[in-house]
Amino acid sequence: MRPEDREEYLEKYAEEKKKGEFFFPDAIFKDAIVMLVVFVTMVALSIFEGASLEEIADPSDSSYTPRPEWYFLYLFQLLKYFPGNLEVIGVSVIPALALGFLIALPWTDRSTRRHWSGRPVVTGITAVMIGGSVFLTVQALTAAPPPASATTLGDQTAKVYTENCSGCHGSTIAIRPGVDLFAVIQGGTHDGMPAWNSDLSASEIDALVGFLLSPNGYVVFQESCAECHTVESLVEIDAIELRKALEEGPDYGPHADLGIPPWDDVLNAGQQAKLLNFLTAPDGARIWTRECAACHGQSVAYEGSREELRELIRLGGGHLEMPAFGASISPADIETLAVYVTNPSAAPNGGELFGQYCISCHATRVPRASDLQLAQEAIAKGGAHEDMPIWGEVLTEEQLDALVDYVLTALELPNLSEAERLYSENCSSCHGDLGEGGPNPARAGDIIAPISTAEYLSTRDDATLRAIISQGQPNFGMSPFGDSFGGPLDTDQVDLLVAYMRAWQANPPVELPPDVAGTTGGAGNGAAVYTSLCSQCHGSSGEGGVGTAFDQAWQGSKSDQQIFNDINLGHAASAMIAWGEILNSQQIQELVDHIRTLTGVPTASGPLSFVADIRPIFQASCDACHGNLGGWTGTSYAEAMNTGLDGPTIIPGDPDNSLLVRSLLGTHPRGVVMPPSGSMRATDIQKIIDWVAAGAPER
Repeated sequence: MRPEDREEYLEKYAEEKKKGEFFFPDAIFKDAIVMLVVFVTMVALSIFEGASLEEIADPSDSSYTPRPEWYFLYLFQLLKYFPGNLEVIGVSVIPALALGFLIALPWTDRSTRRHWSGRPVVTGITAVMIGGSVFLTVQALTAAPPPASATTLGDQTAKVYTENCSGCHGSTIAIRPGVDLFAVIQGGTHDGMPAWNSDLSASEIDALVGFLLSPNGYVVFQESCAECHTVESLVEIDAIELRKALEEGPDYGPHADLGIPPWDDVLNAGQQAKLLNFLTAPDGARIWTRECAACHGQSVAYEGSREELRELIRLGGGHLEMPAFGASISPADIETLAVYVTNPSAAPNGGELFGQYCISCHATRVPRASDLQLAQEAIAKGGAHEDMPIWGEVLTEEQLDALVDYVLTALELPNLSEAERLYSENCSSCHGDLGEGGPNPARAGDIIAPISTAEYLSTRDDATLRAIISQGQPNFGMSPFGDSFGGPLDTDQVDLLVAYMRAWQANPPVELPPDVAGTTGGAGNGAAVYTSLCSQCHGSSGEGGVGTAFDQAWQGSKSDQQIFNDINLGHAASAMIAWGEILNSQQIQELVDHIRTLTGVPTASGPLSFVADIRPIFQASCDACHGNLGGWTGTSYAEAMNTGLDGPTIIPGDPDNSLLVRSLLGTHPRGVVMPPSGSMRATDIQKIIDWVAAGAPER
């Protein structure tokens, strides 16, 4: 600035200073304008940008890392430098000093100078405070989230058992015949056991029941195949050939004249899938299922090096506690078990007792005792002993390596038991139990290619698989399954299915499409088209489910042309695709004519019988628990009619007082609801009710 300009400015400033400025309205007006601008800016930001908040904390999500909002990050980062008893310094002392400095500033800084260089003490302290806050905020933003604890990995159901049950029951629970395990866990129906329904959700309790009761693939193999086959003789067989052997049963060539039963009468769909998955799994997974899963579930939480894990497995040892059986089983049974582990051939009934009380921990390896008296004492008194076998004496070096590899990789696997259920319920009917494909029910003569081959999985990333499942492929007759597109599965369930499919990639169960005969698909009449394409959502009699019920009210609200258009164009906001891209107009019209015959009330086609209609329902929904626990069981007509501990389970002609029906409807006098998962279809429940009402005939 030139000297003359500077003098002119100072003169004008001095004159204005002499005049002064009124606080009202001059200063107030200026302040009001600034405040209005700030207020409008804040309102605009809140409307158009919103608050930048973190996700809501989710205690059930082990991957969620809670952190405060960004404007508090520096304070929480500060606490990291004052652990333990020093925490009070970061929480109270330092913030109090900083706040006190700001409060005392008008009294401590009396300088008349305004430039920052003329106030070095205040400027320095303020710079340190601002710089420190920025530094701590940046440190907090760039810091990696804390690593997940090893206990958050592995089989989550096994973790629930370990945390809530093993303290009293040890590594295994002997389930007595006739026990309703779900009710026991839920209500705590024996002395000293709390009611877990306040701590565990119904799904967690149901998962615990399945963990304790459901046979894995190796158990199914032992019960159904081991009499003729060894595991090694079957694992090299192509998965499609194994599937064929199960489907054809006594008609399968190598099984001819051997008295093989129809496997559909012996094993339900879930058991068949478990058996196939076991036989087609990699070596490490199969060894785990056979020898380790009984104690550890799907996987085990582990933290350490690969070498340490291998040594732990190789040496085994007495690092677990065996419960004392002296108070729960008779002295005669204890003596039989002791004889069995000392000399198996001398105790014919020992195998049955071992299977009842010991197999859940010892799996298939019967421990060998050299002294009968010591064996009796160990069984009666429990305590530390060789719960985990010395696997170095049982497995080869190659098998140990395969098992270690599986344990380390299984830590990152999802809950494959739940994924297997989802796949079986939603995908296997079209894609096969092993993703092998088959005839497309929606397109005449079309064959669905395998989705479990290395070629298919290596050429599609997870995002593509997720999109296919969520959005469906309407051109091929596949409806959307994601709930955001009108389907039944939420995002987590879709992700679980993607992980289940991706697990095939390391050891693809199939390589080529199956050699199957062509199918007429949707080329049949209206009833056939409805059964194959529509009934899974709308019910076999139009009673509804995922889709609309075709009851009298609905029938009266729709014209034939409207129904035709709905089928032809689909519903964009639901899982119903545009079938006009797959079916021709004649097929759609035949479908409309068939829908007009539906009443929305489930009806049976012909007389219902136990053998043809009811036994398959029991097999699919009840046998997993009721087939081997005693009490009521539906494995045969005589047992279904005559077993049960609480009274008349089935009263022919009287469904209202039959406990079976009352437990299915939730009206049981003790509050029993079956199945505990609530997964039985409404049509199946109605079929059971109609069967009982018709006198519960066997054939």
